[in-house]
Amino acid sequence: MSQLIKSNDFKTKNGKLTVDIAGIQKSFDEITFSLSGQYSRSLVKPNFNIKIRGKKDLFGSSQLKLRSDLTEPTFLRSKLTSDIHKKLGIAGISANYATLYINGEYMGLFVLTDAYKLSWIKQVYGEKDTKFLYKCNGVAYLDVGSVDKCTNENDEDDVTESNLEWADFLVAMTNAQSAEDIEDIFEVDHFIKEMAIEYLLGSWDHIQLGHNYYLYKQPNGKWIYLTYDHDHTFGINLDRIFIGYFFVDLPERNVMKDYPNFSFSDWTQKHQIIQKLILNDPARFNQALKEIVSEVFNPAILFPRIDELKEFIRSYAEKDYTADEEGKYPGRINALGINPYTFEHWEANSEFTSVTTLQYNAYGIKYWILSKYRNVCKTYDLECDPLYLDENYEFSIDENVQFTGYDFSSYQAPVEYNPTTATTTLIETEPTPSITITESSSIENELPTSESDNEIEIDDDVEIETENDSSESETESIY
Repeated sequence: MSQLIKSNDFKTKNGKLTVDIAGIQKSFDEITFSLSGQYSRSLVKPNFNIKIRGKKDLFGSSQLKLRSDLTEPTFLRSKLTSDIHKKLGIAGISANYATLYINGEYMGLFVLTDAYKLSWIKQVYGEKDTKFLYKCNGVAYLDVGSVDKCTNENDEDDVTESNLEWADFLVAMTNAQSAEDIEDIFEVDHFIKEMAIEYLLGSWDHIQLGHNYYLYKQPNGKWIYLTYDHDHTFGINLDRIFIGYFFVDLPERNVMKDYPNFSFSDWTQKHQIIQKLILNDPARFNQALKEIVSEVFNPAILFPRIDELKEFIRSYAEKDYTADEEGKYPGRINALGINPYTFEHWEANSEFTSVTTLQYNAYGIKYWILSKYRNVCKTYDLECDPLYLDENYEFSIDENVQFTGYDFSSYQAPVEYNPTTATTTLIETEPTPSITITESSSIENELPTSESDNEIEIDDDVEIETENDSSESETESIY
């Protein structure tokens, strides 16, 4: 290894990619391979982007993300959220699993997703080179104050007129008094369903905080709300939004709040769009909740899906959480980051055990689903499965990793990652390294029916392999 690359700016445009899906190989001689995200760059196991160039694509996708999802221990939250969207027929990110190799070195298990880019719009909507796709990653709440908080993803054409139309849209959203005022320019029902999903999943890292979403003007003339980055779902790190990033009330923080029983009004931020479309008139939202609970958000459907996914990725997850002879874990290239989880955490948190996380704490995924299901069933007087409403329903807790409260004698509030001041992570490479990305695990999105200024030009080889899931013929495909 002869040189060190500063990974905060890491990008190579001379990459090569080989994809192996169930023994069928596809090769690409032109790709861009780079680090992904902002906060994720400070993680011990960061995320990566792949962009296929040369007017080629992988089954319609030319831009992909490899997410380590290191903020949560199960590798399930992003995948389950994607599956729920697909099951409901709601536009969203597709997710699958991949193992990654760089220079022949195993880097661990990743969640492979597509990305809301111009190529995604072309694939899903049939519109080429749209000028109306905006990424909102600032303090953007769909009001006039959001006009410069979202950026146009089309950086090749003149988008002056598009930006003016974007501003007009936000003015209309701000001036609207009810859903009826904006239904001709905004997918209101879609947005309300997304808010219902986010409430059911405890998903706070999108419009609640004003980021991690896109707005796209569809060919029908209506703008649509599209979310990404779904690792903060199913009851994880909720203290981040409800109590704050730093300790403000230590006694209150010592016990996990009863977040599954929060009403929507108590849970949501009171942004003007949420106030007008839901809080002032909750009829549509209530109906959306009932439909989502009936169709997908219930233990009878999600518990078997979790079991299926766990069985499928178990060996890959265990390998990801196993150190080599030198004590190094796969893909943990940031020596300054923290390796927060073990295979024991993976097993426990994907079931009913709440655990301490890199930031705060996470409800066991099944516990969150069970508790939220019970709360919504009772609150909205739904006809629900008596098996899961029974307070004597039995489940086990792993006391070895269970979160039981903050230890203030040693716990320190994490510092928000700032890419302008963060210490640079180093990636060791050869002069002409071979980057290998092997996707050796793949599963259909199914549910049961009940770029930087400091570019580094190096030559990379990338390889992806996949396998089909054996359950494909037994379940309804929603991919």
